[in-house]
Amino acid sequence: MRNVDKGKAAAARINGDVSVQALDLSSLESVRAAAADLRAAHPAIDLLINNAGLMFPPRSTTADGFELQIGTNHLGHFALTGLLLDHLLPVPGSRIVTLSSNGHRFRGADIRFHDLQWEQKYSRVGAYAQSKLANLLFTYELQRRLEPSGTTVAVAAHPGVSNTELMRHTPRLLQRPVSVLAPLLTQ
Repeated sequence: MRNVDKGKAAAARINGDVSVQALDLSSLESVRAAAADLRAAHPAIDLLINNAGLMFPPRSTTADGFELQIGTNHLGHFALTGLLLDHLLPVPGSRIVTLSSNGHRFRGADIRFHDLQWEQKYSRVGAYAQSKLANLLFTYELQRRLEPSGTTVAVAAHPGVSNTELMRHTPRLLQRPVSVLAPLLTQ
């Protein structure tokens, strides 16, 4: 997590064995470092929840040069999962949960192999939809490959609406309706 203090505060409210790990999914160097720390601290991992993300930011790139939404929402989780997989596989009943979004259903959502980085014509909504579709395709293929192991399961879910900073880049046209409806949707 990028804000370790917020993570520690949340962990303190959870009744259980919870560890907080610094992680910036927009940096593959940070992903590798976090995975190394987790691997050293936890020889077995029974649950990995891929839950970070951003939505509709202005076009920018990750530290590694990827379009920010595909880099953070998908490639960071993809790399982290791959680096931790050998600590998940031996644990019976282990789970990999990737939080996607119904945003994968936005009109025109697809994987733009011809312009994965959205360099030709950037669409905040299209880039978000692509990243969430990539989450689902990754999870589907991961589960297909894990099925013969019989130990680890990969699933994806739409988390619903939550009271986070995720909506900070929402287009102005939608900001007012979202702010009015958000309290109703987060109960």
